[in-house]
Amino acid sequence: MEGAIRKAILKTPVEEPDELLTAIRDVCAQMDNVNARFSMESDGDMIEACIYELESLRARYRYLLRCAKSQGVTAARYSFPEEAAEKSV
Repeated sequence: MEGAIRKAILKTPVEEPDELLTAIRDVCAQMDNVNARFSMESDGDMIEACIYELESLRARYRYLLRCAKSQGVTAARYSFPEEAAEKSV
């Protein structure tokens, strides 16, 4: 079952560090896009869709970070918008 879920998350397994970093950057860009759409939405259903999409991307981001950590790959950490808001308070 875990293998099927992993295949659903990533079309192909990430093995090379460069591919892993590219996948992490792509997920971060997608999270930025969803956050921007979320802040512009006014329809309740679309807001809910953004929330679910963001949670899905966060799960994928965590998975990719675990893969990177297990391979010893390092990169700058993604800053979630709510973390930035907490620091400014």
